[in-house]
Amino acid sequence: MTRSGYALWVFSAALLVVSACGSDLPPSDYASMDLAVVACADGPTLDGIDVSKWQGTIDWDQVAAAGMVFAIIRTGDGYYEDPKFETNWSEARRVGIVRGAYHYFRPSLDPVTQADIMIRKMGGLQAGDLPPVIDVEDESLYAGFTQSQIEAKIEAFMDRIQSQTGRKVMIYAGLYFWNDAVGSDKFADHHLWVPQYGPTCPNLPDPWTRWSFFQTSSHGRVAGISGNVDLDLFNGDMDDLVALAEGSYDPGGGGGGGGGATGSGTLKGVVFVDQGSGTADTSWRLPEATVSISGFGQVPVRSGDAYFAQSLAAGSYTVTASAAGYATASRSCSVSDGGETWCSIGLVPGGGGTGGETGGETGGETGGETGGETGGETGGETGGEGGTGGEHGGFDFDAPPGLVIGYVIALTGDPDTDPRTCVGAGVPNARVLAETGETADADETGYFELWTVPGKHLLGGEAEGYLGGALDCEVFSDQTVHCCIGLVPDLGAEIGPWHDGFEEETGDEPVQIGCSTAGTAPGLLLLPALVLLALRRREQA
Repeated sequence: MTRSGYALWVFSAALLVVSACGSDLPPSDYASMDLAVVACADGPTLDGIDVSKWQGTIDWDQVAAAGMVFAIIRTGDGYYEDPKFETNWSEARRVGIVRGAYHYFRPSLDPVTQADIMIRKMGGLQAGDLPPVIDVEDESLYAGFTQSQIEAKIEAFMDRIQSQTGRKVMIYAGLYFWNDAVGSDKFADHHLWVPQYGPTCPNLPDPWTRWSFFQTSSHGRVAGISGNVDLDLFNGDMDDLVALAEGSYDPGGGGGGGGGATGSGTLKGVVFVDQGSGTADTSWRLPEATVSISGFGQVPVRSGDAYFAQSLAAGSYTVTASAAGYATASRSCSVSDGGETWCSIGLVPGGGGTGGETGGETGGETGGETGGETGGETGGETGGEGGTGGEHGGFDFDAPPGLVIGYVIALTGDPDTDPRTCVGAGVPNARVLAETGETADADETGYFELWTVPGKHLLGGEAEGYLGGALDCEVFSDQTVHCCIGLVPDLGAEIGPWHDGFEEETGDEPVQIGCSTAGTAPGLLLLPALVLLALRRREQA
């Protein structure tokens, strides 16, 4: 299809869509933002990556030489099995990289079947392998289920894995996905792998107060890998990583809280620029600052994110921070037995007094625990919307691209086929086209991944033997959204028991169909006649 022909097709397809697939995002919940827990690393961290077939053929010797200590490798997506897993799994071990496996979980599919695929792909965990990971994300996939149903599905998957491997499953989940879609504190004792791009200290979903792994970027570059790769940090040193791989590393109950010896606790925080009295924005850090604690003395401030932490006997302390060009500030904080206390301090530029007890108080207990929020998960949701307003376009060609994942599905009149939840037979080797010119080829299951610029797209799909389809899909910078495309088989093919009836009643062909499940309530984009006919057929059944 030529570019001009595609543009005309997109325009025509746009006229056919209905408002059922609205593209306005719900307003951000700023109250929950302010209450979110931000957790920095406990101390040293280790560098690693996570990979799938989309990294192609990897030179693992170069990856190891680049200093990557661990790698978490995809076994599959729902019932789809990643064809690169076995090679990546064996190669990572050969070069001495600590390896782990993750599986992208789909709640519409049987949890035990998905778990069995993961178990079979791993072939049994060996000594030195990390705990298996369940990857749960994309609220649109979970929209048709209650929180209790989602919790039961996740638990069924994890129970199956643990029963067969003897290892407790780690959870990959972001703040807003987990709090909105799952909302469960049942798995607080499982290690957490949290994604967030931007801040050095990520926001954690409830009820975790500590992360084990932190996915910091989807656009990293590592020797031995052509193109982008996800970058990750492990919260600990090499001894901790080895202990985790042996199943003996369980700080704070696996992923939950910190701790401390009896009679002691931890005082921690960050030093940041106080940009207004009582500010809760800790985005601007001051790693050159010095911090001292009454009765103890000066404590180290970490280069890069200005984080400090110190184990202290239970009691009250005065924490003082200073930096060249900023007014010195102090605040009082109490340490409880076995607890962790945030005591971040905001410094006001210039020499005009101290801003500790006001800016520091809020910035420590609220902003200190939510610092960097706007640069991470919600930054993608709010800042990534540029140019929206109900119209297609608003593309930000200067921003990092976003990733669209999904399936191209054959719509054959089967009532169990539903592009809203990506349920149905995939169209093998279909092509997906973005409004801005990018294309992606689906694999033999209909699955595709497409990188494209942020903005509101009308994505198109085409395949031999099918009529063209389209969907309304909003893409956010450095975010992953899930969109599925439905294609109707060409009238020359056998397309279902309702085919003759449709032609008879409407005098027209079934045309484009599609659905957006990206950041909005999913809705089926059908010609009104097709909707009415489908409903009539179901009523008669």
